[in-house]
Amino acid sequence: MRLIRNFAGMAALGALLATAAFPAAAQDIKAGSITNSPPMISYASDGTTLQGVIVDLAAAMSRQMGRKIAFESIPFPGLLPAMEAKRIDVVFSLMNDTPEREKLIDFVDFFNLSTMLLIRKGNPEHVESLETLCGKTVSTVQGSTQIVLVEQASAKCTAAGKPAIQNLQYAQPADARTQVQTGRVAAFLGNSPVMVYLAKTAGEGKIFDVVQGHVYQPVPLGIGVAKSNTQLRDALQKSLNALIASGEYRKILEQHGVESGAVTSATINGGANVKL
Repeated sequence: MRLIRNFAGMAALGALLATAAFPAAAQDIKAGSITNSPPMISYASDGTTLQGVIVDLAAAMSRQMGRKIAFESIPFPGLLPAMEAKRIDVVFSLMNDTPEREKLIDFVDFFNLSTMLLIRKGNPEHVESLETLCGKTVSTVQGSTQIVLVEQASAKCTAAGKPAIQNLQYAQPADARTQVQTGRVAAFLGNSPVMVYLAKTAGEGKIFDVVQGHVYQPVPLGIGVAKSNTQLRDALQKSLNALIASGEYRKILEQHGVESGAVTSATINGGANVKL
């Protein structure tokens, strides 16, 4: 009986130590994300349930790692400050992996995207490309790589003796897109899968168009992780590569119609040579 009690005591102690080492709250991976960019990530009609490519990938990765990835809605400009303050563990959002951002954090790349121009249905402003935006007003998201794109295009306008491009920047993508709908701006510069999705679905396809034949800033989309947290970074990469190998990754992308952005492996810091 004493031996049984000792085993029981050892088991209880082991469980206690395991709990101390891995408390329940610490098991969750806290992920910050914008939450209004379908089909990548957005709220369902109930206003509380998150859905989309990123949500489905996170659920599949959670099963692989045995740790839940739990989302917190944060405006884009607040994502990196939230990670720096350790309010979140990762940024799992529409954040491009760029050389400048790699100076601050590491990325586990999970998707390839580009920038497209979202315009009003029927194109009343006659936007055909970036070069046709001289003297017009556009909208972008604060802190996004699209801001650089506008600045570069505007500089070319003024160098050619044409009026500059005015850029209205918003914290939330939905607010920036609304400016197109209301006619306040000629175009919104955003990530390709979201732009194509909105052109097809918003108002049953009667509100927006995308400018065809022109894509800009091809760049990987990555999960942002603190440079000090290599263990988590590597676990995320391992789980993603397992999903890619099994085919589940591609099935998730196909379900949302964005398989054209699929990667063949989860690269760490694949945006090192991206030129914006």
